[in-house]
Amino acid sequence: MGVEQNKAKVKAFFDALERGDRDALVALFHPELRWSVPKGAVAPYGGMHHGAAKIADMMLGATGTAFVPGSQRIAVRLMMAEGDVVIAETKMTAKRPPRDGKPVPDYENHYVFVVELEGDRIVEIREHVDTRYAAEAFGGA
Repeated sequence: MGVEQNKAKVKAFFDALERGDRDALVALFHPELRWSVPKGAVAPYGGMHHGAAKIADMMLGATGTAFVPGSQRIAVRLMMAEGDVVIAETKMTAKRPPRDGKPVPDYENHYVFVVELEGDRIVEIREHVDTRYAAEAFGGA
């Protein structure tokens, strides 16, 4: 696929993730997808993960429990591509449910994703994120 098609495929990934659309994610992913998350992330997310269905479930499971359903937004701030590699800078925001009956500040974190495509499927995602900030939202702090 060409660079513009690859960028559109990566944008479709963020759109599906924002909607919580597991079927769309799995359809975008190569069956042998690899997802790398910084090792400092809370368990079980830090490290390398394999398999489209497993990764879709992990991605949606993390956001599904940490955020108020339907509140997650992913803004793509920058997207660059060369060949089959797309780099995207994003900002994720979401409402967080109260903790111990007390309000919790909204989630707002910045990410950089390096996404590799093979044919028309995403074959590898390398995620870069502030794991210390994310840990509090995803249950590690």
